[in-house]
Amino acid sequence: MNLLTGALSALRRALLGISAEEIRYTFEDVRRELRATRQELKDEVAELRRKLDAAPERQDRTRGPEIPVAEA
Repeated sequence: MNLLTGALSALRRALLGISAEEIRYTFEDVRRELRATRQELKDEVAELRRKLDAAPERQDRTRGPEIPVAEA
């Protein structure tokens, strides 16, 4: 049975250039990398928002909707 399994694996590798197990692990690696990149981007955006909110130019802004100033 091991000989048949080995032969099938070798045939798949010859035809596809990569085994089914390697494809599965490759997809798992890609998913893991995407999750890590997504988390890094979320962290960077949160840090940028904190920096922008702490900037002196933003301190005098009113919270909520802006109140229009009537012209004289």
